[in-house]
Amino acid sequence: MLAIFVPETSTQRLYSGLYSFGATCTVISLYNCRASGVVVPNVVVGMALAIGGLGELVAGIFEFIRGSTYTGTLFLFYTGFWLSYAAILLPDTGIIAAYADQPDMLGDALGIFLAIFAFVTLLFLAVGARKTIALVSTLVLLFVTFMLLSIGNFTGSANVTQAGGVVGILTAVGAFYIGTGGFMATEPRPLFTLPMGVL
Repeated sequence: MLAIFVPETSTQRLYSGLYSFGATCTVISLYNCRASGVVVPNVVVGMALAIGGLGELVAGIFEFIRGSTYTGTLFLFYTGFWLSYAAILLPDTGIIAAYADQPDMLGDALGIFLAIFAFVTLLFLAVGARKTIALVSTLVLLFVTFMLLSIGNFTGSANVTQAGGVVGILTAVGAFYIGTGGFMATEPRPLFTLPMGVL
């Protein structure tokens, strides 16, 4: 019944999910790079909940409605990432406070958390390997981002975490590129077009 609101023949896609991901990824990546000396990332909680979380949730639901299982699963999975990451940072959950006396264990726990998302990103990459160069490149960058952040937490290396932030910014650029290219493709007279590179 819901499919009547978003016909499967429609050329419209919910690129808002890519913008939501790109914007939130940019902010947390800048924090990981220690931009302007920021080392406490908790300000990103609001964005992770409202933009990375809610924005991608809505995009994922509508992608399922229009019959796109891959992008629907992609958006909903990363919705889960942003919501769970926000939950870790929220003081009232007590998650970080539980490791107050064991900071090394917190690093290991976060390393495992990020490694799982790296692994699932690798699975998304395998499934989408024949789609577009833009998508594959963005997923590769996202996988590297998760791995660097995971290693940074395991080892306690600020340099590795900063490297993860740099690659994360490139990942966000990839998401913005795909989103903008998609929006432009739906316009009857676009100012410019962005090639996706079909594989």
